[in-house]
Amino acid sequence: MDRLLSKISRRRRFRGPRLPADPLKLRLAQGAHRQVDAAIDALERGRFDVALTLAGAAEGMIERDSHYLFASLRDNPRLMERIGDKKERIALLNRERDWLKHGGTDEMQIECLDAALMIARAASKLEVWTPKMEDFRVWLLQNLDNL
Repeated sequence: MDRLLSKISRRRRFRGPRLPADPLKLRLAQGAHRQVDAAIDALERGRFDVALTLAGAAEGMIERDSHYLFASLRDNPRLMERIGDKKERIALLNRERDWLKHGGTDEMQIECLDAALMIARAASKLEVWTPKMEDFRVWLLQNLDNL
């Protein structure tokens, strides 16, 4: 942990935004799009915790009545066979997100796959995708077996 903090402190000093800073006014979908794009950037840099947190927040912003990835994962017959209780399946799917949000045990291992699936879950709730999301989709499909 000390080495990580030392490495972080050697980086460029924080300068803040250019002031005076105008407020950022967003629509709900814009906020979700920005979070998913930022999550993809974080994933690419290996910051799986940041990616998962941003994507989890974006997923929670958008209500969607039609089909999206989380429902497919939750209701997957193979997972239902292993874990019959719906609440337990949901807890498993949200394990890393909830730990980052609320804490819990001292440690949590967050894999690239965890962050990538959360990004995919969030993106599946958006009606329109950015070019970055399309590139992520292509990457995910090409690399799913290696994650």
